[in-house]
Amino acid sequence: MNAPITVAVQGELGSNSALAAASYFEQERISIQPCQTFDDLFEAVDKGEAQYGMAPMENSLAGSIHAVWELLAAYTPSIAGEIFYHVRHCLIGHPEAKLEDIRYVYSHPQALAQCSAFLLNLEDLDPNNILAEYDTAGAVELVKKSNKKDRAAIASNAAADLHEMQVLAKEIQSHERNYTRFAVLGPQSSPGQQNKTSLVCTLDRSGAGLSEVVDAFTNRKIALHKVESRKLVNEPWAYRFYLECQGDAEDATVAAALADVRNAVRDLSIVASYPAAPRLP
Repeated sequence: MNAPITVAVQGELGSNSALAAASYFEQERISIQPCQTFDDLFEAVDKGEAQYGMAPMENSLAGSIHAVWELLAAYTPSIAGEIFYHVRHCLIGHPEAKLEDIRYVYSHPQALAQCSAFLLNLEDLDPNNILAEYDTAGAVELVKKSNKKDRAAIASNAAADLHEMQVLAKEIQSHERNYTRFAVLGPQSSPGQQNKTSLVCTLDRSGAGLSEVVDAFTNRKIALHKVESRKLVNEPWAYRFYLECQGDAEDATVAAALADVRNAVRDLSIVASYPAAPRLP
């Protein structure tokens, strides 16, 4: 029997990253390598400590995970593919706790953002007691160790089962269509039919340069799937842009567009080209 594939995730067993890995590699035997930070995840893949890594790029409710995009730009890793994982959050507490007992809630910042409406409707929960932790499943472990009925965590049902804790409320995300898109860092097993290219660039004046960047693609009838800006703090008028286009960077038409983009921006990082996941309905 072949050895299992090692997949690095930010978080612990039972985290949504670990569940997404199991879904993407459903035909394979995998071993999850927990990482405390996104930096650790990228390092594990870069150094060969893990064969693959699950990098969450964006969520349908809370938006892009900018720290991951910056690491993608810095490492420009090979990307095997991507997966849209349907995230379903639960409020998880002590086995003897009741929902009305909860005074503190812990989870990953993304999970807290995705469940903000539910949390704000808990009358006895002070917003100052909604506290960020590095991981959803890790937050469940923290609540378990506290052994207090007034503490709860937001995580998956799998995390509740793993730690033998009680689900106090299910499906607490603000919208049913709560999906996180993961880039699967690692080598491609076979080329995809509908490739996508991700890139990151910096513009010193977004108003002047963005039209040139967009025109580089639209003039060649290359579809843009994503155009997002982020202000660079303490750099006057400078913005970071995260873009994704249809096609492979090695295709002549896409390569020509990327050459024009490079001429229009301060810096450009072509992250990778990879097989696109099926579009969500």
